[in-house]
Amino acid sequence: MLDLLNTVFKYKEKQSPDKLGLYPEAIHTNAMPERRYLWSSRLLVIFAALSICLNLMLVSGIYVMLPQRSSSPLLFEPDRAFSQLKLIEKQERPVAAIDLLTEAFIEEFILLRNVITADYDELTRRWQPGSRLFWMSSQKVYQNFVANDIQRNINQFKMQGLVRLAEVEWIEPMSRGFWMAQFITMDYYPGEKTPIINIWRAYVRAILAPIPYENQSLREQNPFGFLVINYSTSYVGTPEDPESYLRTAKDVRFGQYVY
Repeated sequence: MLDLLNTVFKYKEKQSPDKLGLYPEAIHTNAMPERRYLWSSRLLVIFAALSICLNLMLVSGIYVMLPQRSSSPLLFEPDRAFSQLKLIEKQERPVAAIDLLTEAFIEEFILLRNVITADYDELTRRWQPGSRLFWMSSQKVYQNFVANDIQRNINQFKMQGLVRLAEVEWIEPMSRGFWMAQFITMDYYPGEKTPIINIWRAYVRAILAPIPYENQSLREQNPFGFLVINYSTSYVGTPEDPESYLRTAKDVRFGQYVY
């Protein structure tokens, strides 16, 4: 810092070759304007530098105090899984290929369990041990399906002539390996012109794992090793009168809910 000041203000310039005496010719008068010019120019440089710094500070302060000139709107939509609003997702977003594959398998799994066709032989082949549904289900899930659903569906098919179609409306991941799906069932009975439509929620926990096949030819039933290790459903309602936990809580609060 001292070297910079010594460079700007050179004290050697104050030394003058003037020789004081009785005669003006002995005075070095030509050096006086140059010395005044050097000192004034240096003061102007310092003043200009301070002025530039002050202007930069003022411009920075004005820029900080400027109002926001742009806006980003937020678009919401009703959440299909819960009674709330959520941000609308981008039309294009990166999705892992394994998630798309799992989503397709979950839709197929739900349809295999719930569709009841008019062909009894096809129905028994689809639900019997060794079928595609069997290899896509863990032992616990398949045994629960055999104990609670297969016999009841077959009885409805034989005694009431039930034909059930199913359609998956949406599938969403809740966490890694845990999925939620909503599907509708359309029950057709003989003599009825309009089907009985119900809405259901399926909660699926699935993994991709190697399956120990006894015969390698069975690998064609489930080549990717998709395995449902936990499966449960809940009743949502009908398209005209859907149920929700918020509505149930409101009915309970006002004493209108019947258990």
